[in-house]
Amino acid sequence: MSAQFMWFDVTAANPDETREFYAALFDWTTAPETSAGPYRGWLVDGEQPWAGIVHTDDSLPGRWLPYVLVEDLDTAARRASSLGATVVRDRTDGPAGTSIIIADPGGAQVALFRPFTVQD
Repeated sequence: MSAQFMWFDVTAANPDETREFYAALFDWTTAPETSAGPYRGWLVDGEQPWAGIVHTDDSLPGRWLPYVLVEDLDTAARRASSLGATVVRDRTDGPAGTSIIIADPGGAQVALFRPFTVQD
């Protein structure tokens, strides 16, 4: 199974503060967002976002969630489960594709991601 990181969500109780923090710390380009579901900002490389800042008020704000590109979500989820992972969030459609969030045996979370295609 070939896989690569292709997106990151940064969850934050205060998305504007988080966006400003990363802009100041790393000199990353950021952009506010108000019309893309839970996203309240972007981390941008040129014109292309590579991470989204997601507003959350849950009990675990302030975390990064990497998205890993997989060819088949069901196969990847089954394989992860057979290796000791647990499914944290079932199939969910987002703006660019479908994801399943898993936790590895140590509890670290990662999203298995399949982008939408013309056939989807």
